[in-house]
Amino acid sequence: MFNKIWTKITGRSRAPRSSWIEDCTHPEVVKTMHESYSKTINKTMLSLLGVGLYSLLAVASSPDKSLIATNSSIQTPLVGTSISFQGFLIVSPFLLVILTVYLHILFGYWLQLEKKRKDMNEQSLKNGEPTIESVPAIFSFSDLLPRFVTNFIFYWFVPLVLCFLAYKAFALKELIRPMFYVASFVTISLLFLQINRCPKEQRRRWWNTPRWILLALVVGYMGYFPSVSDSFRRPLNLQREDLHDAWLQGVDLTGADMSNANLKGANLRMAQLQGVSLIGANLQGTNLRGASLKNAQLNEANFQGANLGGADLAKADLFSANFREVKEMEPYRIKTAENWNRAFYSNEFISIFKLSPTHNEDLEKIGNYYGGGKIAYIFQPGDKGYVDGERHGLIAAEADLPGGDKYTWEAARKACDELSEHDCIDWRLPSKEELNQLYLNRSAVGGFSDNSYWSSTEYSATVAWLQNFYNGYQYGFNKDFRWCVRAVRAF
Repeated sequence: MFNKIWTKITGRSRAPRSSWIEDCTHPEVVKTMHESYSKTINKTMLSLLGVGLYSLLAVASSPDKSLIATNSSIQTPLVGTSISFQGFLIVSPFLLVILTVYLHILFGYWLQLEKKRKDMNEQSLKNGEPTIESVPAIFSFSDLLPRFVTNFIFYWFVPLVLCFLAYKAFALKELIRPMFYVASFVTISLLFLQINRCPKEQRRRWWNTPRWILLALVVGYMGYFPSVSDSFRRPLNLQREDLHDAWLQGVDLTGADMSNANLKGANLRMAQLQGVSLIGANLQGTNLRGASLKNAQLNEANFQGANLGGADLAKADLFSANFREVKEMEPYRIKTAENWNRAFYSNEFISIFKLSPTHNEDLEKIGNYYGGGKIAYIFQPGDKGYVDGERHGLIAAEADLPGGDKYTWEAARKACDELSEHDCIDWRLPSKEELNQLYLNRSAVGGFSDNSYWSSTEYSATVAWLQNFYNGYQYGFNKDFRWCVRAVRAF
């Protein structure tokens, strides 16, 4: 049954092909049509190249901000009207597909005329009659390089452009599947055409084997894709972008990098911001009511005047974040975050959280030079060494001990005890808890490597605690191994 349907569709004397294919036998008609199709194909191919290159340049030069900003616009190729960038990512593949379909329909006609021209020429040579010359065109040159370029434009240029557009669109969850399936379907169709148009004498040779393998892989992956489509999502790169007063209500910004971005006055109500990086971002006056900020990096972000009512801050890193004068912020939500006691607060919240009255001033002093090194931590209520009404804390040496990771645990303790940096003789190896404070404030203190550092805290007679300054993990290690050392002293 399938063979009958295929025979009817492909038969030139039957509908539907009989309605658009003219069976011409006169040499002059063949010559005229051959020339007409050649010129039209050249124009269509140049249009396809123009639209494809314009799309590549427009998308490559547009920042990720264009994907979420409502006021971003771009001109469509050929038509010239301005549309949103998201709209362009939909219209551009649509134009490419239309031009590709039109080009290959014309090329199919041209191949039929080319075959008929060659058959007529063979007959004319036998009869001693003049032959029909082929019209020179980009796709009919016999040289290797023009044929390679033409083959690339016909069968590979559009799939590659669509893949690039798809990668850009993968930052938006709702566009992942449509863009993937459009690019895959076009690739499969062009691979099938390439295989089908291969000369008969070459079809059984190795020429088509890679194409069949690639076609099978694409078809197979199309079936597998729905189960892994979410993993294809690309995080938005919005570093240092100016998004002040932007309307981003309910936008899914999961995993986006918005470090040092200006979000002053932006509306992020109910937005999805899980795992987003907002390090150093300006969020003054931003509406974050009900926003999800789970696992977000909020280090040094400025939330002054922001509305955080109902915002989910579970496991978010609040180190050095500024929460002075925030609106509708629930204390219990703040306490679900990491380093909540290392952020800046109003006096009201300092009292609620039972922090030191000089909490904000203490944080501002971290990293300042004092007592032969840099202030690494100031004791807070509940810390060992805290005295109400007095200011005590931890000073870190300005640099690691010489030699890098060349110290065993015993050698590290001895070297710290013998250190007399800046005429201070009370340097020592930090405890496990003190070493963690150095890690948390490593940017302010400075000079740390991404290696592991010894602490003075013993795990057993042969094992002591280390802390990795690349990922923050603490673990026990044999004392005979060699690692880095940073000395500390109290003030």
